[in-house]
Amino acid sequence: MLYFATVPAGLEPLAREALPRGAKLLHAGGGAALMELKTPPKAWPALYTNVFLVLCQAKTREFGALLRVAEATASTAFFAYTHPNQTFRVRFSQNGRLVNVAGAEMARAENLVKRAGRLRVNRVKSDWEFWYLLRQDGSALYGLLLSRPKPQGEKGALHPELAYGMALLAQIRPGEMVLDPFAGSGAVGEAVKHFGAKPLLSDIAPKPGIAACDARDLVQIRDGSIDRIVTDPPWGIYEKCDVNALYRAAFAEFRRVLKPSGAVVLLTAAAREAETAMVEAGFAHEKTLRVLVNGKKAALTRWRPAIAQ
Repeated sequence: MLYFATVPAGLEPLAREALPRGAKLLHAGGGAALMELKTPPKAWPALYTNVFLVLCQAKTREFGALLRVAEATASTAFFAYTHPNQTFRVRFSQNGRLVNVAGAEMARAENLVKRAGRLRVNRVKSDWEFWYLLRQDGSALYGLLLSRPKPQGEKGALHPELAYGMALLAQIRPGEMVLDPFAGSGAVGEAVKHFGAKPLLSDIAPKPGIAACDARDLVQIRDGSIDRIVTDPPWGIYEKCDVNALYRAAFAEFRRVLKPSGAVVLLTAAAREAETAMVEAGFAHEKTLRVLVNGKKAALTRWRPAIAQ
């Protein structure tokens, strides 16, 4: 079976690393991944936001053309997920936005599902959603929505899919100690648990499960005791702070507590300031992914302790 999943823009290079067991990646790009998989997982990796079972594909920019392909295919692959007498509705999306279609097209789309003799229409509250997607690259697909993004939580909190991508980039191994000293709502801590790691969360404004600690003075953490640091420090946009001074002090502490074999993953819009402070602290740059966070351009970077020459 084919599955289509949306991925946060900029994190497509991580799509292969997030594949469920047994999956074959066919394409990744444009904020999405297409994969082939015989047995779907019980839970999809958080990097993938909306996940669809693909019922048909086409190269078109028109819903009418896609609908004709869907009618010709008349796939009943959705029987693997649905049960008799459950309800459904149909959605149409163009370039990532919901759109309205003519009543006749909606009726044809609904009748296509009803003819299979299993599901009933409910346009208000349904068990399942069938989507017609037109994408900017001219590709189109008709599919059954299987998974939605997890709720973001409190306002300003790190999105779960982005936190998962940060953990992927950190190349975390089971049993490792992973520090997030700017933990905020704890999204990174939840993400690293998927990799069998032990999260150590702290913040200058503590919450339940998050210790009170200033990232500029990690006095409670021993030298060379941390395997990975994965964090989203203040950017100096939403908070009034001197990011240059903050980064220099915090990153010096990162170098002290990190094991020589460890790695640091940072998410920040203050990329230039972060690079300067990381190099001064004794880190070497390994990789950068350009991402969008709530409409703001940011850099997701991986660093390792520099090897002395």
